Amino acid sequence: MARTFILVGDHYQLPPLVQNKEAQEGGLDISLFKTLSDNHPSSVVNLEHQYRMCEEIMTLSNTLIYDGRLKCGTAAVATRSIVIPSIDALRQHHHNPRSILSADPKKVCPGPTRGSCWLRDLLDPSVKACFVNTDPLLPLSREALESGLRITNPCEAKLATQLVESLITTGIAPTDIGVITLYRSQLALIKQSLRHRSGVEMHTADKFQGRDKEVVVLSLVRSNEDQNVGELLKDWRRVNVALTRARTKLLVLGSKSTLVGNDLLKDFIVLMERKGWWFDLPAGACEGHVFEDVQTQISGRGSADTKAEVDFGKAKVNIERQALGEGKENKRGRRVPAKQGKLDVSVLMGKRPILRDIINDAS
Repeated sequence: MARTFILVGDHYQLPPLVQNKEAQEGGLDISLFKTLSDNHPSSVVNLEHQYRMCEEIMTLSNTLIYDGRLKCGTAAVATRSIVIPSIDALRQHHHNPRSILSADPKKVCPGPTRGSCWLRDLLDPSVKACFVNTDPLLPLSREALESGLRITNPCEAKLATQLVESLITTGIAPTDIGVITLYRSQLALIKQSLRHRSGVEMHTADKFQGRDKEVVVLSLVRSNEDQNVGELLKDWRRVNVALTRARTKLLVLGSKSTLVGNDLLKDFIVLMERKGWWFDLPAGACEGHVFEDVQTQISGRGSADTKAEVDFGKAKVNIERQALGEGKENKRGRRVPAKQGKLDVSVLMGKRPILRDIINDAS
């Protein structure tokens, strides 16, 4: 009813979600913004300056989606890069003389040096936008079909977890890290492996619209011999959202041989190769480093009093466990169950909510 009205938005990102078939057939899946933009192009003013992404990350959507119209708002925005407080801390994720005994010598990473450690190479501040090709890990990196329609990629989930853990180890705040995937089943898999990292924001691309993080790890999931990328990855607006959430570092996990089956994603692959923003993972990437689940670091039951020392970063927690014994007979000759191990909960917990799972398992 107004003489003049103004809409602010971006119809190159996700469209309205319309679940009603009749409404969809009636055209309600096309936003008013897009309708007006198509019918009255002279009324559209493009806000070309963006203040979120560094130039490398902006280049992806600028080339694939926006026809080169985007510009960085300032020189500081264009050149910004992530600050890694302690890159040498990656050493704690490398095998020591004791742990290497149970590892495959062919897959062990020799140390956190550039050119020999894939984690060190990808975490380097100079790497701002990178496609991480999982094809060298085949067949381990193939997607999996669960419960009929649930598509996951356990290998990519493990790689994403290792990247997030490494970022945190080297001093990046969990709240500065985001993990994106297009499949809810894959998201559930990653959330399970990072359940102790409450500060890391993990969502599907749809839910990440409107959010941003310093670092984003994006798992594209699909990896198959048929080059089938699925319906979700065919939607260029959803891909655009996923590629534009990071401010200083974007790491995209995916299969080159699969993604080239789609025109937009093929253009993305060609762009990354041309720019040199490309990384082929080494064959033993998943097994080359040490990432123990904190719950497995407590020693098991013993026949005598045992003491397990668990190192959680800077905090060391001594867990005193009483011997469980074999069980004894009471005065009536009945067998009495063996005593359960005891934990000093107040000492163990402290201000560490991450340890709740440990107590549940050990009690």
